[in-house]
Amino acid sequence: MLSVVYLAYALAQAALAVVAYRLLRRRPSAGALTLLLPIAAVVYDNAMVAAGSLIGAGRLLEALSFPRFLGHALLTPIWIVTAVAFATRSGGFPGRERLFSRLSWGLYALAAMVGIVHSVVLFSFELVRQGDLVYYTNGGGLPGPPFPSISMVLVVIACGIIVLRRTKWAWMLVGALLMMGAAAAPQEVVGFVVSNSGEVLMAASLVATEAFLQRREAI
Repeated sequence: MLSVVYLAYALAQAALAVVAYRLLRRRPSAGALTLLLPIAAVVYDNAMVAAGSLIGAGRLLEALSFPRFLGHALLTPIWIVTAVAFATRSGGFPGRERLFSRLSWGLYALAAMVGIVHSVVLFSFELVRQGDLVYYTNGGGLPGPPFPSISMVLVVIACGIIVLRRTKWAWMLVGALLMMGAAAAPQEVVGFVVSNSGEVLMAASLVATEAFLQRREAI
């Protein structure tokens, strides 16, 4: 049953990736490009978790699973850049747009480096069996809360507030708050099912925000 849930997440993220790609083609920008990349990575992530019970534990599943962690390390925090770009397009940071853009890329680079250490350098496969799911998680990594994910969500919340104040568009902020709430669910109880639902909701809110900003800029 849980494998069906993860398959549904993968299909939902695939649909969002298609919409995000069309938005990028319609109006290319750094925000639209960085919006798309993590969504595409999460499609693979959810699909591999859904397929784990069919593949079975072992070397093949390990090899297919490692790109999940590399993708999270490199691509998840890039929504920092997306969020700042959205806030800038909404009229935030007047006169300091270039500064905040550079800061967003700098924070992303720092978060990605921490992610590489956590998910690549210190990585260790740990098999998880939950319901009908068979997948690998990272049994190693850095101690403490995940800095890349937390910093990304906090930046999206802050920029979501700016977008709300400037344009009255609330969904970017709502999506980030839902993601924070989902990530706070105890994984030892619910696994990653709830946190992955938060990823879908946050991705949907950011795709909707890009569409909203494009409509606003076309006026």
